[in-house]
Amino acid sequence: MLATTFMRKQPPPPKYTARDERKAVRMAKVKVRCRLQDLLDQREMTRSAFSEATGLTAAAVRGLCENTAKRIDIDTLSALCSFFNKDWHELFEVVSKEDWEE
Repeated sequence: MLATTFMRKQPPPPKYTARDERKAVRMAKVKVRCRLQDLLDQREMTRSAFSEATGLTAAAVRGLCENTAKRIDIDTLSALCSFFNKDWHELFEVVSKEDWEE
């Protein structure tokens, strides 16, 4: 007996959309700004010293300091809160999109 297999046509992969072209990003009226660089400046601490003290990668620290991170890991957030002895809402601020781009 021959086994009949039905080959389902695979859907095409989703098209890549640059972050700034995504509908949700374009429609957003606010952005979330990480205050990590401000807090490091207050302590006169370098990013690399902070990275070593917390165990966070240099890339994660850079993304947060430069506000280029697209997401934050809960363990990273915990490390930030523990190091600065602050609640999470003290580490971030909501900024209107117009103020951000100025």
